[in-house]
Amino acid sequence: MPYFNNYNSQQRNTNYIEYTDSFAAEGVVPSCGIRNFILMFDNFDGNDSLAALNTKTHKLYQMTIFYLLSGSVTFELNGKEVTVVAGQVFTTMPENILIFKSASQDIRYFMFVVYPKVVSVTFNDLGMNYTNAEYSKAYFLSECPSERLNYCRDIYLTMKEDMLKPPYEYKLIYQRSWLNILLVQNFLTHGLTAQQNGDSNSRQYDVYCKFLEALNKFSAEHRSVQYYAELLGISSKYLSFVCISYSKKNASTWIDEYVVQKAKVLMTVHNYTFTETTEALHFQTVSSFSRYFKRVTGLTPKEYILSQKK
Repeated sequence: MPYFNNYNSQQRNTNYIEYTDSFAAEGVVPSCGIRNFILMFDNFDGNDSLAALNTKTHKLYQMTIFYLLSGSVTFELNGKEVTVVAGQVFTTMPENILIFKSASQDIRYFMFVVYPKVVSVTFNDLGMNYTNAEYSKAYFLSECPSERLNYCRDIYLTMKEDMLKPPYEYKLIYQRSWLNILLVQNFLTHGLTAQQNGDSNSRQYDVYCKFLEALNKFSAEHRSVQYYAELLGISSKYLSFVCISYSKKNASTWIDEYVVQKAKVLMTVHNYTFTETTEALHFQTVSSFSRYFKRVTGLTPKEYILSQKK
């Protein structure tokens, strides 16, 4: 699977030429990306791909999420001009005509372009359906609280740092977990709520979103449903009810999957020993970590590592 990078212009163009979509015809090179999954753009390193979008009409079959940290940008979306100013997030849904028109000199931005199949799967992970009328509007433009904007920027930088590393077995799973968190933040910013079978419950959805965010932050240290329930100010039973309602998985299963995924990344990507992984995930002993890992995966950590070398 080809991965894009931003080490230098020549290398970026060499890798990107293998990829053909609505961007490639204009020579638009992402800051990083994974083929058929997600493209990511920013001007943090002085490169700016937005200007390449102003020469032809592009019908984007992807979902685009644009965060503006400073300055202002004007796009034309389906013939209508939309201006984005600092502190706003601009989200366009698939199958819209988007053209970059102009930007101020002090622009600082980062942008995600997510492919439809990935959007569909990710929405399903969150118990949502992106063909629902609430999400099928052409675009959403909202003020993004500074704390959330900075948090989303940190997610972007984390994804970018990992994406620029050599491919490894669980890169897509790792990237998708961050994408789930990003979309949760995006929906909260735009005031969108989860809908399942035509029904919605904003209170339950808020609990579900906060649980996913807490898992992302604390699952290396905390593995009890009770901990997350107390953190959210609810009962363990209610937390599991909400999780099952939106994802068909209870809270305990979510926790186990997050912990095991972190263990796999530590052991296979960062080459942690079993002892180092045990310490990083706050298990008391290597034996207790091994038992936990086998209960969730069916393999001991040693068996898992050997399976990855075949």
